[in-house]
Amino acid sequence: MAFRFDKNINSHIRHGMKVGLASVLAYVVSGWSGVPYAYWAVITTVIVMQMHVADSINMCLYRFTGTAIGAGMGILMILIFPPTPIYTLVAIFVGTGTCAYLTRYDARYRMAAITVSIVFLSGLFEQHRIEYTLFRVAEIGIGVLCAFVVSVLVWPNRTTSVLLERLRTQYDQVADNFLLLVDNFLHRQRKTDPDLFFDLAREVQANRELYNKIYATERRVYRADIDLLGLQVNTLNSVVERIQSAPNLLNEVEGDGFDIIMAPELTQLGNEIADALRAIGRGEKYDSHHLARSVDAVEKRFIELREEGVIERFDVRRYFQVMSFINTAQHLGEFLLLVLNKQQTSE
Repeated sequence: MAFRFDKNINSHIRHGMKVGLASVLAYVVSGWSGVPYAYWAVITTVIVMQMHVADSINMCLYRFTGTAIGAGMGILMILIFPPTPIYTLVAIFVGTGTCAYLTRYDARYRMAAITVSIVFLSGLFEQHRIEYTLFRVAEIGIGVLCAFVVSVLVWPNRTTSVLLERLRTQYDQVADNFLLLVDNFLHRQRKTDPDLFFDLAREVQANRELYNKIYATERRVYRADIDLLGLQVNTLNSVVERIQSAPNLLNEVEGDGFDIIMAPELTQLGNEIADALRAIGRGEKYDSHHLARSVDAVEKRFIELREEGVIERFDVRRYFQVMSFINTAQHLGEFLLLVLNKQQTSE
């Protein structure tokens, strides 16, 4: 079997090294701080360390807050129920059942239920049960802290970088697809793949989840233009929604198409829209005057042709097809002008 090089292998190697480093750090810090069971810190570090910083931060918060809640519940159970067999069963039922019920309000109570079980049962025969519980919280806290520090400071794999790369690729793809649509339209309304935007539309929807991760976590740790990133995500989603039905416009009318007299104006508009899309996807400055002139040129040319009676050559279905496509391109250009203006205003 031929060896296939994984382009993401460096990311996985770095992640492995980070997990190893964080685990060693957790063990050393545990020994230095004097907690009795350093392996809890190491186990916690391995659990919460994720490939991306945002996921690691979420896991750190989930693990530590869930542990703190569970420890508090465990201490309450220790204070209420004596360590007899029957009361131990009652305490397990009450503690885990209560935390499990509370997961309807917050998922962290699932971790709390696990912690209640651990601290209550593992410390059942310990002389100082509350002290034993507090040590477990300290050990897990050390593990969480070490995972957080290494994840943020050592080769941080930021979700922001992942999303920016996705956006650049997707904006390029939608620009290429739009140019293809314009070319097919101008070549006597040539048929187009009806699923041209199917995969792209699904990928664009996933951007929102990544953006929410960044907004909830990474922006609190790193400096990032969160407003620009949100504008890029929302704009791409709107653009795809506006043009994903355009292939159907080219496919629904049978028979020979027409040469489009407005081909020069529409070609220029298509090129300017594509350039604007690529610039927005990269967060680069774009001179919107070029796009504005192209939008105006299409409007003026269309009015001239209508006054000359040229559009009367189309039958009803072909008229609807041609007018709808031109209208889609023009409205897309106007929408991008609004986006570019908003982008310039926020700078």
